[in-house]
Amino acid sequence: MPTTDLNLENIQGNVLGGFNKDHQLNLFLKFKDNAGGRAWVKEIADEVAKSSSANVIQFNNEFSRLRRQGVSRPEDLISAVWVNLALSWRGMEALGLGRGDLDSFPDEFKGGMASRGAAIGDVGPSAPNQWVPPFDKPGNIHAVLIVAADHSTQLQAKVDAITGTAGFRAGVEVLMLQAGKTRADQPGHEHFGFKDGISQPGVRGVDMPDDPVSNPDQGHPGQDLLWPGEFVLGYATQIPRARNNEDSLNTDPGDDSGSGPAWTKDGSYLVFRRLRQDVPGFEREVHRLANELGWSADLAGAKMIGRYRSGAPIEQRKFQPSPYTPPQIDPGRPFDGNPALGDNNVLNNNFEFGDDPRGAICPLPSHIRKAYPRDEVTPAGPANSESATQTRRILRRGIPYGPPMSATIPTAPGWIAGCCSSAIRTASQAISNSSRPPG
Repeated sequence: MPTTDLNLENIQGNVLGGFNKDHQLNLFLKFKDNAGGRAWVKEIADEVAKSSSANVIQFNNEFSRLRRQGVSRPEDLISAVWVNLALSWRGMEALGLGRGDLDSFPDEFKGGMASRGAAIGDVGPSAPNQWVPPFDKPGNIHAVLIVAADHSTQLQAKVDAITGTAGFRAGVEVLMLQAGKTRADQPGHEHFGFKDGISQPGVRGVDMPDDPVSNPDQGHPGQDLLWPGEFVLGYATQIPRARNNEDSLNTDPGDDSGSGPAWTKDGSYLVFRRLRQDVPGFEREVHRLANELGWSADLAGAKMIGRYRSGAPIEQRKFQPSPYTPPQIDPGRPFDGNPALGDNNVLNNNFEFGDDPRGAICPLPSHIRKAYPRDEVTPAGPANSESATQTRRILRRGIPYGPPMSATIPTAPGWIAGCCSSAIRTASQAISNSSRPPG
């Protein structure tokens, strides 16, 4: 029988809960030697355990409850600091893991992202040989320590405490510190100005349905609930074929996921990506497209991304009356629109692409459509497309880095900013430490 009951205490917190903090530091580490590395991993284990999915989910629920009660800054009432650790294949090799266990991991994990650069589009100026140190030599990166907090002072205190021990100094070398911070001017938005992180997969056993009677297979409207084995090893997975030839999500649990040694149960594969964003170039393209087609800048940007900057979808939402034409002005703007269209999870994700097969409303190459085709037909065929699509989802944990572009630095050559993203997935995904410049 497939395993459906989650052991949340044994799953790291950024996997199923998501840290959702304003301040984050990613520490890329190299173990100095076998004994020193093992001693430090043992030392940090309790800290990581305190940041389990059980604890993170409980905190996030309390935080959300305060927001619903009208508290504008819940972090002033409750706060937490979370710590998670990811090991690369080279890191486990450096720790002296047995050859049998090492060999049992998938080739994608062993090789890392640099070995798959051409396959995933990292070519030209984004090719692995162009990555900034230490990502240009990914074999040197043995671990990524993720520390996240509600307040910068709390973050720094925790990092100082972790890196200041004799065990850390003896066993670990810090290759790079990559900070992340939510935009103070536009919280929740990335550097192009669009609300980020709206369309995450729902996970059965974690995300509760908003409408459990009418739609028990969705968390928020439009958010299909998936079996946890798609993201955590050792649990039921999605079946990529339709049930009884029904053109819809297959809700039956599939076999338990597995990868590598048996002790990897409750673990996940993490992919780290550091992306630079060319904000002036993006804005130039938005305005060029708007002028060429007679659209507003709001609509041109929404056509490129699939959402307006507020997070409101450009596609017609379910139960929205027809005929439908996407508005020229962002309908979710905070002062002259309805911000709930971007902020409210009941409203901002409740749409599909099946009724727009040619991309007349939401273009086929738009960002959100390429990232998640929802119910549209894929190479899996009309009957199995939606079920197959749900076996290719990731849990994304993104946070901006660098200051936002402003009128005072519209084309500053030294301006570097972008998004740090951790993608969580099982099967053949790999921990890959990479950086890519614009390309």
